[in-house]
Amino acid sequence: MQPYDIIRQKRRFEMFSDKTKFKVLELNTFFGKYNMHFDQRIKKTFTYYDTPNNDLLKSNIVLFKTQIGDFCELNMATEKANTAYRYVVRTNYKHYSERMKPHESILKHKEFLIENFKNMFFSSVNFDPEFMMKRLEVAYTITTVSEEYRSSNLTGLKITYSFDKDIFYNAQTKQRCNANILTIYQHSSPNSDEAFEDLIDKLTRYLKELSPTTETKIMIARRLTNKSILEKNTELSNKLNNKMQKVKDKKQK
Repeated sequence: MQPYDIIRQKRRFEMFSDKTKFKVLELNTFFGKYNMHFDQRIKKTFTYYDTPNNDLLKSNIVLFKTQIGDFCELNMATEKANTAYRYVVRTNYKHYSERMKPHESILKHKEFLIENFKNMFFSSVNFDPEFMMKRLEVAYTITTVSEEYRSSNLTGLKITYSFDKDIFYNAQTKQRCNANILTIYQHSSPNSDEAFEDLIDKLTRYLKELSPTTETKIMIARRLTNKSILEKNTELSNKLNNKMQKVKDKKQK
């Protein structure tokens, strides 16, 4: 999917394995209504920034650099979402973006950062945007290799299937996790909404390997890398308990 594509709405699924991709494609062929073709294979990198104290996370703000091919953009947005609906609905949503060079430091975009931090923290009396900017560091990176397919039907529905192999990296804890994610984007007009909902309904009904999620990629990254930390700590705790039990049993003998 090209960065300039207009996205009306999207649905995201976690896939149990990359084999699920072939089942999704086969199911669309089985429906017999859709023309589908391979569009492109592309690498995407999303770099998220925060302070050491996670001030942006605590304030429901995301600051990230998006790089898709030669396209690179700095983004600042509100993250708080209402997930009571079938898809994510953000209330009081703000999103600011600015083009930048791929290897350029975000600190070179000082005016963008300061101005939009002010917009985000409008009600904060004692907020110092320059102090916030100087404390920024990389918090997470999401490296994605996407295989994208275009699909359309006679009703005018136009969508992109993005089959993503994601690597989530938590820069603060050094934890790394992999995931297979499918995101389906609708590009067509509102009169194709019914056809889009019908497609999503069929996929979730027939493919139990798909797990629908209203989480954004950064939310998934936090959850999976934190889960890894928890599992690692549990494993170390179990090993320590087993070792202590062996010592205790040996003394009793």
